[in-house]
Amino acid sequence: MILVVCANPALDRLLVLPELHLDGVNRTSHVEITIAGKGINVARALRTMGVESHLFLFLGGDNGNKVRSGLSQEDLPFKSWPTLGETRITTVIHEEKRNRHTVINESGPLVSFESSLALIHSIEKKLKPNDYLILSGSLPRGVRRDLYSVFIDIAHQKKAFSVLDSSGAPFSLALKSIPFLIKPNVKEAEEVLGFAILSMDDKIKAVQFFQKLKIPFIILSDGPKGLVVGYHDEVFIVKADNTIKGGGFAIGSGDTLVGGVVARLSQRIDFRDAIKYGTACGLANTFCSGAGVFNLDMAHQLMEHIVIENYYSSKRG
Repeated sequence: MILVVCANPALDRLLVLPELHLDGVNRTSHVEITIAGKGINVARALRTMGVESHLFLFLGGDNGNKVRSGLSQEDLPFKSWPTLGETRITTVIHEEKRNRHTVINESGPLVSFESSLALIHSIEKKLKPNDYLILSGSLPRGVRRDLYSVFIDIAHQKKAFSVLDSSGAPFSLALKSIPFLIKPNVKEAEEVLGFAILSMDDKIKAVQFFQKLKIPFIILSDGPKGLVVGYHDEVFIVKADNTIKGGGFAIGSGDTLVGGVVARLSQRIDFRDAIKYGTACGLANTFCSGAGVFNLDMAHQLMEHIVIENYYSSKRG
């Protein structure tokens, strides 16, 4: 089973316009409202792959009811606990001429101690050996900043695998508990490491830093520039070959990547194949406007164009 914690879900409001003019009037060519939040994106991607997952969320107000309705319509199993305010709205502005995204995140509602404790107890009860627990996205106000660390400790106790995809304090505080897999992007890694990641050497250095923390599986993403992956004592460079260019919609591609990797790992498939599959699914997501939405046949075709280069192994000295 794959359990997905999405502590700070949202309604995504995508505004598509030719170009954003600051301090002026803008008109959209397309508006799309979907349920979102990184964990929901992961669950949606897993559903497309034919892999079952179960979501755990905090939801509140009319927006929360819309998220509940959307999850039911998409046939995404979930369990939720109430918040002390409205579930947040995330506004995404996509400029067609510049192929550029601007994301405006609300901070989200306040969550009570009782709701936080109920979530922890539910995960403790539900998680079984060899399950995957995906901890995805930001944390809402009111919950302890080290909540993900608590979940990772539970995963260790249950002999399950924890997957961390967050940023800021929730990410950095959780590292001490040694999750099985982390997926920071370059900016998120910079916040933890305290140095700019500008070159391939910097990316390798970043991955090796996380390896020194004894984290078994590291995926450092850098958008169209590809991935640097650490697996135990090895480092790999992963990218699409020169015949492939991604589409214009980057939102949710990292979540789709996580879903693809975990889907294959949960099926006990080799980590190299898991990386190829996840990368191809994430790339396929860039051709669709929805987060966690992609064409599975396209992803299978793109797998043939994903190149994995073994950069370093401490076994070789």
